[in-house]
This record gives sequence, structure tokens and C-alpha cells, in this order.
Amino acid sequence: MKAVLLDCYGTVAHEADVVLAGYVCAFLQAGATVPAEEIYKLWWKHFARECDRACGENFHLQKELYVFVLEKIEEECGVRVDVKALAKEMADFSVSAEPFEDSLRFIEECPIPCYILSNIDTAELKAMVGKMKLNLKGIYTSEMARAYKPDPQIFSKGLQYFGLKADEVLYAGDSLRNDYWGARGAGIKSVWLNRLNAPVPQGVVALPDLYSLLGKLSDF
Repeated sequence: MKAVLLDCYGTVAHEADVVLAGYVCAFLQAGATVPAEEIYKLWWKHFARECDRACGENFHLQKELYVFVLEKIEEECGVRVDVKALAKEMADFSVSAEPFEDSLRFIEECPIPCYILSNIDTAELKAMVGKMKLNLKGIYTSEMARAYKPDPQIFSKGLQYFGLKADEVLYAGDSLRNDYWGARGAGIKSVWLNRLNAPVPQGVVALPDLYSLLGKLSDF
């Protein structure tokens, strides 16, 4: 194996849980009558749909998808919120997200090159990586591929950009759908970072954090 490819948010850096909690509060304060948990579900449902349809000529930056998703939630909840301000909070988080300590240790100690391949706009990822001073060999984004995970295109185009082949790398990420199965759909070996200790489907290769992968690289 020549390299490890990493998802970013939820894997190397924290997911935007605080921002999403703020979204829920904003909708409830605007008069939404659905339970808070339902608003979370609406966000992830519509976000996945928008990512899936944003490909090729239909591609949109992730910061644009935030607006689309918030507008969809407005429609379903029958309320109005400050969509532009809320979308900006998510984009700002993409730059300010803090890294997981186990991920910093893994990237620092990994004996083979590490790359990030992630669903995010390029400018935001470059800014965050620069802020963290991560020792990465390279980055590749959904904006560069004009496709979002789990679409195989982002993986295949990323490999081509890095000068690597599918059988030469391992992909690690916290999303079972986007990362684990997405990478496998592109012919890449993968491991699921099960940070939330969720039930592990039969046959899925899972680890509790990224640093745990360091002693198991030879298994792949």
C-alpha cells in the first residue's frame, strides 16, 4: 500500500454538530412545530439528496447546497429563517473546525503518505489544512471533481490527480454511506471510523478512531 486517503470532517476534523444545533434552534424559534430530532433528519435527508444530484453540469459548490437545503427545510416546516446567515455559519465552520487529537497523531506518525479527499469546497479545505499545518501529501475536493461522495467519480478523479491506483490506497472516513461504501464502490479498500460506537453491520471493517488504524495498516 502506497498511501492513505482520508475524509475530512468527522474524520480528521470535528463535524459541524454545533452549527447544526444552532440551525435547529433557529427553526424552532421561528415557529417550527416539528421535534428537534426531525429537523436534524430533514437536514441530512435533503443534504444527501442535493449532493447526489450535484454532478457534472448540475454541480454546485457546497456553500450553495447549504442554502438549497435550508430552503427545503423552510418549506417543510412552514417557517422562515435567515438562510444566508445560517449558510455562512456552516461555511465559516469549514475553516475553523478543530482537529481530532487522534487524527493529528495518525497523520504525524503514519509511515506512508496521507491525502485528504473530501466533500467540501476547495478554498475552505485549503484554509483549514493551512491553519492546522497538517503534514499531507495532497488534497482533493468535490469542487475539483464536480461530484460528491459516494459518487465513484470523486474517488477515481482523485486517484488520477494524486497519481495513484485504487489497489495502492486505503480510504478512511466516518460516513458509512459516503466513505466506506463510496470508496468500495470505486474499487478502493476502506475502513469505517465508528467514532459514535454505532452498531457495525456484518462484514464492515470498523475502528473507533483514526489512530487505531496505525497499528493495522499491514492488515490492508
